[in-house]
Amino acid sequence: MPIRDLLAVVDTGNQDGQFLQDVLAFAAFHEARLSFVILSAMSAETYALTMGPPYIFLDDYAEAVEAKEARIAKAAGAANVEVRTISDQPAVIFSKAAVYARYADVVLFGPSGNYEHPPIRRETIESILFASGRPVLVLPNGHRAGHVDHLAIGWNATREATLALREAKAFAEPGAKVEVLVLNGKPTEKGHGSEPGADIARHLARHGFDANVVALARGEGSDAEALIRGAREHGASILALGAYGHSRLREMILGGVTRELIDGADIPLLFAH
Repeated sequence: MPIRDLLAVVDTGNQDGQFLQDVLAFAAFHEARLSFVILSAMSAETYALTMGPPYIFLDDYAEAVEAKEARIAKAAGAANVEVRTISDQPAVIFSKAAVYARYADVVLFGPSGNYEHPPIRRETIESILFASGRPVLVLPNGHRAGHVDHLAIGWNATREATLALREAKAFAEPGAKVEVLVLNGKPTEKGHGSEPGADIARHLARHGFDANVVALARGEGSDAEALIRGAREHGASILALGAYGHSRLREMILGGVTRELIDGADIPLLFAH
């Protein structure tokens, strides 16, 4: 299914000039409608103080939003884009962003350094993944939109990885090469089967893709580093991953691939849950 509706998520910071250009070019390439949502988070204490005179805190938030809207309009030029704002407490932002995401094919984020409030960005991504049913694509700065004829999937035979592969097909050209990255894969009856990666490679081949199973070892780095390295070494232009195969609490305490990669990498990362 072609990509026709895109949602790009920004905040009121001014570190994302390159991301604005990247998503506008991405939308133009796909001939897709582009909407922006601006996250303007208010703390509970500050929010309470805006209910009466002199409204100084509310004015500050409004001015920041207006400045961001002007920056987006300048970057968009003649392009027809929609801009929405969520100015509220963080919990409300997370919930509303997930609702907006349901009406987009893909939700675009820049790397964490592009945001004034990276923790808000992270929680918004997690809310969208868990509550919207839509994938998240994290673009590196300077990404050039183009045809995807070579992609990678981090395959661990889970429901989340299956969903990520399904979403990745929307980006892939017919007959694209797909690197099936299997990290420390072991034969199991309930997951990989007798030959890790072989079954999904055959499935992809039946759909006309040129699938190649790549067995990866973690090595001295993390699982996330091994997956990025594998995708890069085999020439993939995008890496699709199932997000939060373990609980968010476990990843917060023990770490995990999603927790590490959600900040962004030097390759576009497509997450699905």
